[in-house]
Amino acid sequence: MKKYISGLILVSIIAITATVLGDWLMKWFQLEALTIAIIIGMLVRNTLSLPESLNPGIKFALKKLLIYGIVLLGFKLNFDAIMSLGWSVILWIVLYMIFVFFMVYVLNKRFQMGTKLATLIGVGSSVCGAAAVIALAPSIEADEEDAVIAVSIVSFLGAIGVVVYAMVASTTQITDAQFGVWSGMTLHGVAHALAGAFSKSSLAGEIGTFVKMTRVLMLVPVSLILGTFFAGEKTTQKRAKVPAYVWLFILMGALNATGIVPIRFQEVAKTLSDVFILMAMTAMGLGVNFRDIKGKGGKAVVFGLVLFGITSSIAFVMIAKGWVI
Repeated sequence: MKKYISGLILVSIIAITATVLGDWLMKWFQLEALTIAIIIGMLVRNTLSLPESLNPGIKFALKKLLIYGIVLLGFKLNFDAIMSLGWSVILWIVLYMIFVFFMVYVLNKRFQMGTKLATLIGVGSSVCGAAAVIALAPSIEADEEDAVIAVSIVSFLGAIGVVVYAMVASTTQITDAQFGVWSGMTLHGVAHALAGAFSKSSLAGEIGTFVKMTRVLMLVPVSLILGTFFAGEKTTQKRAKVPAYVWLFILMGALNATGIVPIRFQEVAKTLSDVFILMAMTAMGLGVNFRDIKGKGGKAVVFGLVLFGITSSIAFVMIAKGWVI
């Protein structure tokens, strides 16, 4: 555990600072600690020269603590609110993902980046961010360089998206449920979706988490479809798997709904979930390096930005008009 301590200390300091700053700023405008933590993390990463010894702890917070936080978040699920969404939301999620890939096809005719790189950016934008890129790159036999570029761009755009969504949260008139659906449906990674949704309210966060988990479940069908599309001369087909934390998240929510879980245990689980997710958001901010993004293809960054801008804006209009929820 020694290699994680220094990085976790830095993450903890930033997380505590973000919490205190968020409480102080609440007097003038609403800016959640999650968003502040991401902003501080990005500022620290891109203004200071951080030693390599911090990286293991930062990565632990992003990869492990986020998973723990999501699983424990199951104890906060509001099943009444989720059931009120209706099955149509799942259909809209599928339609949104199809729309993203359609826009990838259309935009790539203009940008000419290569089908596999464009597809990976589409995968990260429509399924679950960098994790989806890593999971699905083997399915289409993408080059490692394309995978690295796509991961960097998707992570960067997701972090920027969280900040933008937080600003929208304080000005938009759409309901908490609608905002949660929008965040969960359109933001790139799981961490991004949670941070964006919770910037509006706890209810928005819970709904956003559920919607995002539904998107993650699409890993398997998307990998099968893309694997078939890019089959070519392949002799084997690698299929992505749904992460175990998705099932655990659903299991914890179902267990909590039975009413057999002691109130005290629920309170502890909810508190730990908040702490772990806040630390994961901090780590996410610390992982955004603007120099790396700039050096890995300006055209690909613009492609991802245009794709995100179009798909997110159209989804927002449809949700705000009440077509989705």
